[in-house]
Amino acid sequence: MGRRGLSQVTRSEIKAVRAMPEGRTSRGDVALWCSAGVMALLLFLLAPQLSADNTGRVVTVVISVAIFACSIHPTLHSPWLHSNSTRRIVLCFVAVGIAALGWILWPYSLNVSPTNVRFANGGSAGQAYSFRFTNRSDKDLYGSQLKLRIHSRTLSGKDFLIDIPTASRKANGEGVVGAERLVDLQGLLCHDSYQRPVFSIFVPHLAPHESREITITNGRVGSAKVGATTGFFSTTPQPLDVNGNASSTPFRSDEALSDCQSFGFFGLMVGSPPLAH
Repeated sequence: MGRRGLSQVTRSEIKAVRAMPEGRTSRGDVALWCSAGVMALLLFLLAPQLSADNTGRVVTVVISVAIFACSIHPTLHSPWLHSNSTRRIVLCFVAVGIAALGWILWPYSLNVSPTNVRFANGGSAGQAYSFRFTNRSDKDLYGSQLKLRIHSRTLSGKDFLIDIPTASRKANGEGVVGAERLVDLQGLLCHDSYQRPVFSIFVPHLAPHESREITITNGRVGSAKVGATTGFFSTTPQPLDVNGNASSTPFRSDEALSDCQSFGFFGLMVGSPPLAH
């Protein structure tokens, strides 16, 4: 083998060595990654306690930006990424991930928990799950919408019962004959654009940081997933009629719903079980 052959072998070995990771990640970068992880955990734990006002939103933005700032140097100097273009692409993915985390944990005015439940196919009828509908803002909210969407191949909307626990019931109005027998919440059983059943429930008024509880019970055995989301709300009070009662206003939704059937809730009478009808 001549000098030229030896030279080519040596160059190829040098290129192979350069292509290999240059040792381990530095201690400084490890510290930055750990800081980013701690702040992400802090935001996750702190998010449910943040008010849906400017303070809560500023805290969310500041922590999210700090997480991204701690991720820049470790990503751009990672020994496992061999080109600047690859590092930039990975950094973009990191930024998108952090933005998604901030979007998920953003302190929205309306919150519902949990966001989904499952009715097992092997279970029995009469299983009940509770959803808590909360105004996280410092303002009064009016006409707030909660949607319970049924995902099932075997069960329809009429196979479920919607109920309001005693602690969450309020009278529909004052000074109106029979109003004390009705719960103030009202709802619609509709279908969305994919023909999935949707219970659209409306709360006429939520005081700052007030929450209401709503339960759903399966009346027939079958597998189903129920997803809970929030929808329309307003910060403008409902107009009052001459008697001082809130006048009836049409239900407003943030999506197109069809085949809607309205229902209300009884149950403020002693000895009468509350059922949606």
